[in-house]
Amino acid sequence: MSDTITLPESLTIHTIDSTYTELNQAFLNTGDNIVLNAQAIETIDTSGLQALLMLIESARKNQKSIEWQNANELLKTSAEKIGLAQALQLN
Repeated sequence: MSDTITLPESLTIHTIDSTYTELNQAFLNTGDNIVLNAQAIETIDTSGLQALLMLIESARKNQKSIEWQNANELLKTSAEKIGLAQALQLN
């Protein structure tokens, strides 16, 4: 069974401090299969992408699988621009 984590609408340097702890806790409290719902993302920057990368890498180290749901073009394009699309499993 998969656990879904819904990402916030803003993952930027201005919001990441307040959301990272919450997201990290959500990742820690999930089972082995995580679905990331990215439908709400409206703004994301390098800090937000790096935070997602840290969370995903931590989940992988704990043998959890990651699947994207509703990964919008903004997320995909932003990740591609800085070379993180493959590491974030957005390809």
